[in-house]
Amino acid sequence: MNIKRFILIPFLIISTIASSLTLEQIKQWDKVELHLHLGGAYPKEYLRSIATDQQMALLEQELEKIHNGVDYEEAFPIFELIGRIVNTEEKVKDGLIALCRWLEADHVIYAEIRTGLKDMGQGEEHYLQTLLEGIRDGETEWFTPRLLLSLRRFSTVEQAKRTVDLAIKYQAEGVVGIDISGISTLGNIRPLFPELLRAKAAGLGITVHLGESPNENDQLEILETLRPHRIGHAVFLTEEAKEWLKIHPIPAEMCLTSALKVKMIEKPHWHPALSHYALRDMPYSVCTDDPLIFNVTLSDEYALLYSTGVIDADKLYEVCCASQFQAFDQSFRQKPN
Repeated sequence: MNIKRFILIPFLIISTIASSLTLEQIKQWDKVELHLHLGGAYPKEYLRSIATDQQMALLEQELEKIHNGVDYEEAFPIFELIGRIVNTEEKVKDGLIALCRWLEADHVIYAEIRTGLKDMGQGEEHYLQTLLEGIRDGETEWFTPRLLLSLRRFSTVEQAKRTVDLAIKYQAEGVVGIDISGISTLGNIRPLFPELLRAKAAGLGITVHLGESPNENDQLEILETLRPHRIGHAVFLTEEAKEWLKIHPIPAEMCLTSALKVKMIEKPHWHPALSHYALRDMPYSVCTDDPLIFNVTLSDEYALLYSTGVIDADKLYEVCCASQFQAFDQSFRQKPN
């Protein structure tokens, strides 16, 4: 690598960061990615290598549509199209390894990759085992990938139980947490609380998409009941949730480009998490959400945050360093330099 792993360097060197940053400089920083969905993150060149011409044409068409801006709910159907391309466990595994190499090329040293359990012919556990094989094959001396298993608010209690059972079973092999995602206004998360609390008691990390829609009416209940380790997006937080978070500063996973492309915000500096988190010096991480779908790298996200003028270069680097400590697995910090 071009610089030492910053995880081994004291924060005092922050003062040496240039007062004006370029994207190329940011690319050289060691970074962690804490909010990334596998289905929206496969490298495009990998998909091109396995897709038919017709599938690739449809994918490019949908990507262009999202690039031009779509409403929140309109972005979700593209996952079905990607699923029709990556339609076997072997393709999922190869795509996961390709993603690991793509992340490492951007100087990402640790990534938590989210995916729900699937049955692609041999059962959900076999699918998970295949993912874990990909994680092992994708890991290098400089890069550590881990898995978060995703549930949706409308998942059944039985689905939640199976997911938590498998997460606990494979906790020592690369599963580090549970993610609650999907359209945030669909379903009732309350019946899932006992299983999520069981996962948390077993030492798994819990992160919940919160504040993706102004129509969410359960934010305070989720925060008070689950006390998740992190929350995703934090765009449309209620006043009650904001007040609670001032007392219990749970880190937010900020995805600026995602929020722009699905019309949560109109300008990057309008992201509410900037005023609630960045200006209050509360913990947050910079993330991509779906780098394929939103055509963005983690370095791009840091550069976009810097362009808002909300924080300076030194503070941006401090955020980059501090986000390591929000990871659900800290073992990457002990890797040899």
